[in-house]
Amino acid sequence: MDLFNMNIRGSAFEKLAVLAVKTPGGDEESDIASLINASGLSKPRSSGILDGVFKGLMPTSRVPMGIRELDILLALCKAAPTISELGHAERLVSQLSEYLSESQCQLFRLSPFLVHIKPSPWEVLTHHLTSALLSLGLNHSSQREVVANGVISYLENCTRAVDALVSEKIREAQSDEYGDSMGLAETMSVAVSFVGFLEASAAYARFWTAGEKLKIAKQAQAILSERFLVAVETASSTIHNSSLSGSAVKNWRKYARHYAATGRPLGGMLLQQALMRFVKACAISTILGTRTLSEDKLLDSFMIGIGAKETYGNAEIVLVDHLADIIATEIRLLDDGSDYLRLSSSWQRELAFSVKAFAIVGFLNCVILDDEAADVEMLLAWLEDTLTDPSQMASFDLATATLKSVASVARILPSTASNLSRSLFRFIVQGGTTGPIVAVAAQCLAQVLNILSQDAIITTLYSLGNVLSPGTSSAERHPQTLSLAGSNLEVPANAIHYAHQAPSESVISFSFNGDEDTSVTHRNVIYAIVTIATSCNDDKITALAQSMLLQKIGKINVTVDACIIRETAALALSTGQAEFQLLLRFYTRLYREGFAKGYNIILDAVQHARLQLSVSLSRSSSRYRLYLIHLLESIINKGDTTEFEQDHQKEIILSAGDITPLLKPLALLVSFSNETTGEPPDISEYDEDTSSLFRDAWFNIAVHGISLGSRVCQHHRDELRVLAERSPPLVPENVTDILESDVELNTILRRGVSPQRVVEQKRMLIGELPDRESAIKRLNYPRTVFLNAVVLIESLRSSSGDCTQILSYFLDPALNTPDMASCMSAIADKVVSIYLEKSLSGRHEHASAPYLSKQLAKIFVVCCHRIERVQEVAIVCASKIIGESPSSLCERHSLFTLLELLTAMWSSCLEGELDEFGWKSTFTSSMGLFKLELSDNFESRTRTLNSFYECAKAWVMEVLNIAPLDIKGLLQTYLSQYEGDGAYGHIALGRSFALEMAVAIPSSHQRLGSVDSYGVDMVNVASDFIAQYTMRQVYRYSEIPSVQDKGTKSIDDSQELPQPVGDIETALANLYYRTSREVDVSSNELRETLRGAAALLRTSKQIRLSVVHYLVGIPFQIFSKESIKFGIYLWLGVIHENPRTGPRILVEVAEAWEKTIQQRKGLFDPSLNYPDPFSTNIELLPTDKSLILKKQQKAQSILSPHFRLLQFFESHFNAIRLGSAHMQSIFYRLISNTLMGLKETCGHPLTREVHFHIILLGLKLLKYSTTPSQYSKWKAKDQILSAALGWFRHSPRWSFGGNRLQIKAEDKVLNDVILALRSVAPIGASGSGPYKSLQAKQDLLQILLENERSRLRVWLFPLEQERKHFISNFGKSHTEEIVPLLRLAWGESAGLAIQLAARFPSARIRNDVRWLLLNFSEKALDEPESLEILFGSTVPPDVSFQLKYLLYWTPVPPIEALTYFLPAYGNHPFILQYAMRALESHPIDGRFYFVPQLVQALRYDALGYVERYIFESTKLSRLLAHQVIWNMKANAFKDEESEIPDPIKHTLDSFMDTLVSSFSSEERDFYEKEFYFFNEITAVSGKLRPYIKKSKQEKKQKIEEELRKIDVKVGVYLPSNPDGVVVGIDRKSGKPLQSHAKAPYLATFRIRKTKVEGMDEEEVSDNLSVGPHRRQDSVASSSRRQETYEVWQSAIFKVGDDCRQDMLALQMIAAFRSIFAHVGLDVWVFPYRVIATAPGCGVIDVLPNSISRDMLGREAVNGLYDYFISKYGGEESTRFQEARTNFVKSMASYSVISYLLQFKDRHNGNIMIDDAGHIIHIDFGFCFDIAPGGVRFERAPFKLTSEMVAVMGGGQYTSNGSGTSAISLPGTHAHNPTNSQPYRWFESLTVKAFLASRPYAMKLSHIVSMMLDSGLPCFKPDTLKNFHDRFMLERSEREAADYMKELIRKSYQSFSTRGYDQFQLITNGIPY
Repeated sequence: MDLFNMNIRGSAFEKLAVLAVKTPGGDEESDIASLINASGLSKPRSSGILDGVFKGLMPTSRVPMGIRELDILLALCKAAPTISELGHAERLVSQLSEYLSESQCQLFRLSPFLVHIKPSPWEVLTHHLTSALLSLGLNHSSQREVVANGVISYLENCTRAVDALVSEKIREAQSDEYGDSMGLAETMSVAVSFVGFLEASAAYARFWTAGEKLKIAKQAQAILSERFLVAVETASSTIHNSSLSGSAVKNWRKYARHYAATGRPLGGMLLQQALMRFVKACAISTILGTRTLSEDKLLDSFMIGIGAKETYGNAEIVLVDHLADIIATEIRLLDDGSDYLRLSSSWQRELAFSVKAFAIVGFLNCVILDDEAADVEMLLAWLEDTLTDPSQMASFDLATATLKSVASVARILPSTASNLSRSLFRFIVQGGTTGPIVAVAAQCLAQVLNILSQDAIITTLYSLGNVLSPGTSSAERHPQTLSLAGSNLEVPANAIHYAHQAPSESVISFSFNGDEDTSVTHRNVIYAIVTIATSCNDDKITALAQSMLLQKIGKINVTVDACIIRETAALALSTGQAEFQLLLRFYTRLYREGFAKGYNIILDAVQHARLQLSVSLSRSSSRYRLYLIHLLESIINKGDTTEFEQDHQKEIILSAGDITPLLKPLALLVSFSNETTGEPPDISEYDEDTSSLFRDAWFNIAVHGISLGSRVCQHHRDELRVLAERSPPLVPENVTDILESDVELNTILRRGVSPQRVVEQKRMLIGELPDRESAIKRLNYPRTVFLNAVVLIESLRSSSGDCTQILSYFLDPALNTPDMASCMSAIADKVVSIYLEKSLSGRHEHASAPYLSKQLAKIFVVCCHRIERVQEVAIVCASKIIGESPSSLCERHSLFTLLELLTAMWSSCLEGELDEFGWKSTFTSSMGLFKLELSDNFESRTRTLNSFYECAKAWVMEVLNIAPLDIKGLLQTYLSQYEGDGAYGHIALGRSFALEMAVAIPSSHQRLGSVDSYGVDMVNVASDFIAQYTMRQVYRYSEIPSVQDKGTKSIDDSQELPQPVGDIETALANLYYRTSREVDVSSNELRETLRGAAALLRTSKQIRLSVVHYLVGIPFQIFSKESIKFGIYLWLGVIHENPRTGPRILVEVAEAWEKTIQQRKGLFDPSLNYPDPFSTNIELLPTDKSLILKKQQKAQSILSPHFRLLQFFESHFNAIRLGSAHMQSIFYRLISNTLMGLKETCGHPLTREVHFHIILLGLKLLKYSTTPSQYSKWKAKDQILSAALGWFRHSPRWSFGGNRLQIKAEDKVLNDVILALRSVAPIGASGSGPYKSLQAKQDLLQILLENERSRLRVWLFPLEQERKHFISNFGKSHTEEIVPLLRLAWGESAGLAIQLAARFPSARIRNDVRWLLLNFSEKALDEPESLEILFGSTVPPDVSFQLKYLLYWTPVPPIEALTYFLPAYGNHPFILQYAMRALESHPIDGRFYFVPQLVQALRYDALGYVERYIFESTKLSRLLAHQVIWNMKANAFKDEESEIPDPIKHTLDSFMDTLVSSFSSEERDFYEKEFYFFNEITAVSGKLRPYIKKSKQEKKQKIEEELRKIDVKVGVYLPSNPDGVVVGIDRKSGKPLQSHAKAPYLATFRIRKTKVEGMDEEEVSDNLSVGPHRRQDSVASSSRRQETYEVWQSAIFKVGDDCRQDMLALQMIAAFRSIFAHVGLDVWVFPYRVIATAPGCGVIDVLPNSISRDMLGREAVNGLYDYFISKYGGEESTRFQEARTNFVKSMASYSVISYLLQFKDRHNGNIMIDDAGHIIHIDFGFCFDIAPGGVRFERAPFKLTSEMVAVMGGGQYTSNGSGTSAISLPGTHAHNPTNSQPYRWFESLTVKAFLASRPYAMKLSHIVSMMLDSGLPCFKPDTLKNFHDRFMLERSEREAADYMKELIRKSYQSFSTRGYDQFQLITNGIPY
């Protein structure tokens, strides 16, 4: 107890000292001063009784020191290195120096605790004092001199004391008096004190300069004189052997035991050790300087050659010289006393060896410092002597120092390396030492050999290997050896076998007949071989060493064999992969043979080697994976074949025994942490191949009967548990992508099947799942084994802390059977129960509440899985956990995950409304809690949401009843942390649910639960919850304090503003200025500043106008959705809390609104234009939905601020409409100005809602206003009606994008406007005086509103069965009602009247509108659509004077302008001038599209307008000039063989000559270079014609030969890719294509393209056509940096095939693409590029990453559905659903286009499928009015086969004999694919694509009409009429939708489609 108290006291003082030195202050009141004073250290010492030889020398030290003082002194010394404050350092240095100077003679007060200061108080005191002073001197340079003086004082006192002691010894005679005992004590105290001083000085040797080191060394030498050493030896001997009984002698005997116990016996050798330690430290510190490095690391650095010599000064040279002398003298003394040492005790010998070790290391450093002062030859002699002395080399310290010094000398003097290597070799072979010394020797030998050549290394290895050779009679001496028959160096494993004779006793206790030395040598040699090989870092050396050692197995004895096996594991870490795998196989074979023969030592060695590999291999090493795979495969292979002729049961037992040794190595291997993350490996890191091996390993474990209850599992449970924790589940991660379950296909699960094993496996499974016995009995063997494996791994995994992986098994298709599903559900219940049992026991950290919460959160995520059967199991598991451990939901992680999942699921369902035909598969939590994958089926999502919501409600209520306060606290935290607007608008289901639960009354609340609701449903604790929530918000948002003074007076404008108010106004002004300059402002700054302003207005009694102005103006300056929303929040807050500010704020908001009209912001932004799709650049590119979404988001962002403001105005007006007249007048002015501003809006479809919201607000204002006069009301209504009719002056518009909510909102607002109109119908209904009746105007608006609603409803519900929600009679004709109102409409706007003709197709309405155009043409100048009504397809005779207005008419799209050059328009000058103006009004980029029509227009160019236009356009773009020339060449002849010239040929030739002659020299060079390059490319096809009848390989070789001849010049390009330059040709890509008489071929080119950084996709699209060859006004001159990239592009080159018809078809497809994009319709087409370059010649871009349906058939794919399944996975996989969606979107667009353009010859060779699942039509040789063979075999409107429907509808189809898939017709099968969501999407998109195309029928006809005289075979006399008729323009939208739906039905049920496919199969071999 006393010792315990002493230790506590010492520790307490040490802690106090550490705290004291860290506290500031250096005065007398500081903590350190208090500590010193408390101990009495600073008190003056009184004189005491002076006795002994020290009398008169050191009076201070003769005052006895108490144990308390000593403890405090030692504590301060230990804390000294941490002192940073100079004052503390000065005080402590002064105090400690005094103690140090006399510490060697210090007296101590007798105390029982003193003896516990080990080893003696004098050494401890001096050591700590010296260390403390030297550390203070190092850390505080100002104290260095004081410290040095203190040390010198100590040395001087030691010298005097030693002199006195020596003199006294000489004087005294031998006696037994008391004085003798005092003399002994004094001698020993000086000696041990000096030892402490020297050791501390050695530790801080860097403190001294070289001169100071020399001085101390000399002084130490003087002190340690021979006489003093003799005196110390005498005193030590006397203490041990004398019978003196004085207290001093008794105490020293105790101290002597302390020293002896630590291996440091008292005597002169102890002093010599201390001196050598100091000398060594002086030498080392001279080398290191200020650096710090341990002795071992320093020696290691010497061994590898680090530590290059530096130049040292004279002082260092003198020091080295003296140190070398000291060491040499010491070595001589040791050598002289070697005989005496042999007779000494082991302690004395070890101490002497330690002295020699220090001496050798010190001398080595002296050699490195100055090889002249320290003779290296002398060092070598010492080392050689030491090496040959076994007794010295038995000392680890001396042996280590010697061996490392040998290696260091070899590095210093390479000439000695060879001899030294032989010395080390002899030591290892003959030394007989073991353990760490051999390890050092081997390492040193390796380092020495690295200096020598590789031959020396190999020679040494062979020499060492020879030592392992057996003696002549070794086989007789050791019958238990392993013989190696047929030895083979390269493959030793194939030659290993054990002796047939089994041992009679354990090999572990085998006797080696006294030949132990030989065994030791063998082990040393083996270790040396391994060490040398691994240190070489040479795979060849390592392979040699491995081969050498493996060949020695079986040559000597089993013990050596075991040693080789163990050591080769270390060698394996450095071998190459091949050798590593060889060694692993070798281990496997050794273990198998050892197990068979009973060699336990071999088994242990192999196991040891495996374990060493497991713990040593880094996860980043390539060998890690090899070893992991080896162990897994080793487990898998057990039981694969029968190895012994025994019965099956015996085989299973043996196989299980073979598996268990592999468990621990595998468990260790997979459990070690990742070097980068420090975490154990995640199971998701394994690739599929490795995961498959894990699964097979567990299956084999189950096959061999290892189960939870088996003895093997009980014995190896820890290994199995770790392995289970780190193993992936036993089903593939991509199990939904796999058609068949692994359970059905895995061969491991069928291994060893027999009736007996079937019974045994089922018995084990029944034991684990007794409730499922009946189901288990019906299972087959593989399923039983699978379930046994699942029970084992998941139970073990659950006990390790993870019960969620079991849910992944329910993805497996094998669980579709009831028995499997039942058993797996029971396993899931068992797994969760195991985890809950551990969790509820409270004894396992990995099952504690936080971990359980995370497990529950993971299960919650699975509750929302895309597959319903997985959801069901997860819900059961979650309910079980919450039911048994409700606190698991009282944790933040689980509860927040549940709430976030509700929000995510609601958002996923809402997605179907926001993007009708788009869907997102992945949803993530904004808090980063989960990543959720969902299916594309929105009905399934809705069911999941409803199910999860109900479960969540039950779960939370269950926990709420138990822990209501905690749950509500967490819900408050969730609500407080939530940011954002939610999934849509202000809706977030998670927040709503949190609020619903938080206000509920828990049933456990006895009082509130007893309250009667009194018939009211909404009885809750919302008030309390909101109060608590509000208090929490104080922590998040701080508002400024009240600006009122402490008194009651409020701030007046005349008073000086308090500082907070002034600061707020300054901040507001600054913020307003920055926002007006469009400087970025952080959202936090904006919010805080505006909050401060709002707080000021709420509390101030005076309205501060400037603050109001800024509070309103700043959000308007930013004018974003967020800023306006935040502004409205603040405005309403101020208005409600300080109503006097309401009018002022409203005025400011109204003025800011009016300013947005003037500044053209938001709704009035001109960028919200909606141009005709034919007026924009039409591109030959695939559909880009991201561009559509970008446009949609941009428009919504522009409109959102005004929409929110309208909501504010509408709400505020309804709140104050009975207020003052002033407020009403503000609204009147606001609405009036806004209605006038609506005249300038562009009519974008997305503005419809905002537009009519304004109308609705105006009508409400008109209805409820009380102040205006009748005239004001009439005028207001007239203005409102005009503004509403203004919307209809634009062409009829569908919505933009797939936002169904947008359309529904538009329909609702239109309905509200209709109802509001009826409510104000009496106003202006009858004329009165000058005021005309407004009834007709209102009737017209009513008709148009109803028409608009009917159109929207058709777009919203295009399929008839979905109209049930909106059945009305709006489809009836309004023609009779419209006709009387036409003049009224014309009076409002000519555009309104013109659009009436478009909305209500009627000849009468059209004629009446035309009459108005004829008579009042000047009013329609802004309406280009009116020209089509005015002219038609020719110039009517009644059009004459009206033509003059064409000079001012708004331009029509280019393609329509070209038609005015047709003969039907008579070349009228006004018409031609207008056409030219229209063409020139469009940018150059758009002219590439209609080059074919431009060239055809030359036919009718009698006056040269077209020629001039083409010529001027080509001057703007060289690329356009090239395209024109190619097209003109292609149209010069009517036939492919250039034999029948076109009548226009002369005109074309003349123009081309003129154009080429106009080129500048640079342009001509570029032209000639480009056309020469392309002619060479095309000519390959002509050169291939003689090879048509030859083999495909010969044709390919010819193509490659010709391609190699082509020189790619800089700047050339492919005609089909003018946006990039060709930089290379893949010369081996040439491929001949199938053709009977022609030679088309395919080649691939490397194309470099340029993209401008920062350019959005629309800009890129607009600039693609001119590519890199730009003029100065193009993007090349832009300040934005260009980015260059390269792509491979394949193209087909044809000679003898007319490509012009394909060009026209793709032009039309591109036009449809533009139309679809114009309305934001989510369909997909790919108008790839085809360019006709000459008669019968052309280039066709190859579709990337695509395959024809024909090729799929040739690859033995049964149908499209099978192809999709095989490529993308099962129907439940995300990849399949994404591909199916792409297929649907492309099918819809191509179906409409195919119908309208009448594409025929639609066999499977002309239908492509790309990697994303899109369908693409190619080869348009038969379109419009021609068909193959002239026979209309294909009578279906478009191709829609059963296999196509199978992909869209769920794959329920049957296969016919030809391999074709056929779906059952509706009503004949339980599954009707036409009812599936994807198929309904297809129908809806097809109908919408048709509806979107109809308004552009005439413009599409213009493209065709310009080509009618081109001679293309697809044109017949009625082509244009038939094309126009297919649009069904005479029908209403609803009728057109029904018509298209009927066409879909006809196409699906058409037998002609299938018949044509059969015809192609028979005639051309095209499969289907």
